[in-house]
Amino acid sequence: MKEGAKLWLKRLTGVSIVLILIFVGTYSESTDRIIQRMNVEENNLLQLEGGENGIVELDKVRLYTVVRLSDNELDVKLTNENGEEINGYEPNSFEKLNKKPNSDGDMVYFPVMIFEVSENSEYNLINEGNTTLWLIDDFEIQSGLFSDNIIMLSMISCCLGFPLGLFTLIMGLFFWLRKDKHPQKLIIREEIMTTDEVFKKYNSTTEKSVPDPFLEIEESLSGEEIISEKAENLKQKDIEQGSENWKNWDDGE
Repeated sequence: MKEGAKLWLKRLTGVSIVLILIFVGTYSESTDRIIQRMNVEENNLLQLEGGENGIVELDKVRLYTVVRLSDNELDVKLTNENGEEINGYEPNSFEKLNKKPNSDGDMVYFPVMIFEVSENSEYNLINEGNTTLWLIDDFEIQSGLFSDNIIMLSMISCCLGFPLGLFTLIMGLFFWLRKDKHPQKLIIREEIMTTDEVFKKYNSTTEKSVPDPFLEIEESLSGEEIISEKAENLKQKDIEQGSENWKNWDDGE
């Protein structure tokens, strides 16, 4: 791995560690502030008991959610100044999971109806059920969360620190595994001979390659000696044969 890549990986690892430490340090405080700003009992536009109604001023391009302690009761109505009913819609399966906390942080409030108005005006909310309902402004609650510095610091450090830490961990393992797979370079070391060594080697090769000038003479002499020895042996044999013949003639054979 190149030195530049190592340096950047170390820097990113350090940044991720700092972000995670910031998140850990601000987690408790940010959680308390989130509960405080989302607590339905303190952050509602209107609270109505069963059979009651109330006037509330609503703005357009906002969503207003009616919550109860149970999601089985949907009896609620919203009318404008002229008495015309404003149609709302029931939360879908995903929105029903977005329960709201109480002062203890327990998610006990269920969304049962969502309204969106077309103009800024006063509206009449009617609770036709038997249980208490609360009307909350989702936009105002979200704005309060994003305007809190501690909450934002905790959210940003969490959203960046953990993914960045995971990325650096994966890249570190990737480069660590790859460094053992690089082909090893074969280094051939050839010793350079000195002038004396070259001279000695050349002369020794030349001396071995030159034939001995007296070799053929020695071989010729060796051949003549063999022939002379054979002739001498034959001559000696003839003498012995002649002596044997004379001996037999003397004996009358």
